[in-house]
Amino acid sequence: MDALTAITVGLIAWAFAVHLPLVYTVLGLTWLLPTLELIGLRKGDDRYFDIAKSLSRYLIFTYAIGGVFGTIVTVFLAGLLPVFTNAAGVLLWPVWGVAIVFGVAISLPLIGFYYRSFGKMDDAKHIALGYGLAVVTSVIPAMFRLVFAFINYPLGVTAKPDPNSIVGFDLGVDLWQALGNPTYPPLLIATLAGAIAFTAVLISAVYTWRYAKTKDEHYKIGKEFGAKVGLIFGVIYALASVWYLYEVYQYSPTMAWSIFGSPPSYLPAQLQPVYQPTLNLSWLFYLDIILGVVVLAFLATALRSANAGLAMAAFVAVIALMDGAEILNGLAHLPYAIVPSPPIALALINAYGANFALQVADTLKVSTLITPQINSLVQLIGAQPWLLSFSLAMFVVFNLILLGGFYLVFTWRPKPQAAAQQ
Repeated sequence: MDALTAITVGLIAWAFAVHLPLVYTVLGLTWLLPTLELIGLRKGDDRYFDIAKSLSRYLIFTYAIGGVFGTIVTVFLAGLLPVFTNAAGVLLWPVWGVAIVFGVAISLPLIGFYYRSFGKMDDAKHIALGYGLAVVTSVIPAMFRLVFAFINYPLGVTAKPDPNSIVGFDLGVDLWQALGNPTYPPLLIATLAGAIAFTAVLISAVYTWRYAKTKDEHYKIGKEFGAKVGLIFGVIYALASVWYLYEVYQYSPTMAWSIFGSPPSYLPAQLQPVYQPTLNLSWLFYLDIILGVVVLAFLATALRSANAGLAMAAFVAVIALMDGAEILNGLAHLPYAIVPSPPIALALINAYGANFALQVADTLKVSTLITPQINSLVQLIGAQPWLLSFSLAMFVVFNLILLGGFYLVFTWRPKPQAAAQQ
């Protein structure tokens, strides 16, 4: 991988690595908060409402910071990969449009209303509002995951020669056919279940640590709730991930090769140079499995005891697991920005010949899509490589602040009203 490509990939991966834990937490909280309320209502136990309300205070903050880094991702993509961004925007504009409407115009006001209406609305109605917010918020990853599935396997895409195009061809897409992408359903299920499990593990880890120190029943309830939810949705996440990896193996040879460390058995030897990945990420795949075992061990013990050391290990492990899985999914397709799967390549060969098919494949590589001559940002980073080191240093600092913020989010409790009055 050349230096310019490495810088581009590094910056985008950095922004994603910060953005994704935040949006996973928001998505998970939108499902867990009304669930806590529902349990509290059925058991007649106000402590569940207290936990839900204390966690809800940080929804807007976490959502806003996650949105900032989502914007950074968009700016990096537009600045560093303008041809790819333009193509993705033109081809999948309904997907982007729906995500923006639900993410900004609907979800954000609903989050504020949900928080402000705690204790001011009938409990059953507030719970229904919370689940409505969860459904609306889930539309956002449902749209963006379709983009990731499109990158894995661009089903429904057509390419036609065009001498007036800067890349020599035009792309088109049948959105209805794209919705039938076989990698999309398991990826979406894994995302939703993973977000709920991720957030539940964070809650359980912090509340376990606090319970081990204070023996406060408030924290015992939180740790056990998080452990139970984390186990249930962790299993769903694992099963969906296995399904997803199977589909990726079948339809995205570059990704399969990168993840598992060897080319798929169906890939002919003459096509292996075309689909050989830039990175062998099998080590990261196995590391994610080890991290998953650490989290599972913690969840199993959290149901019976409170081990502060294991709780903190699980806290770090689940963040590393989530980021590791997303990095694996995000980088396994390199050198391609969009993987030209064998069925699509065969269709291009049959329609326009092998040379045109190779031209399309080469153009879809990240290194080809970087155009320094029209991107001042790429030129600046190429001339001042210290900017990347500075960005990575700031990423470390931000993550330390983020870890401290998560601790405060999941452990802070408002003083009881009676005590405050005294």
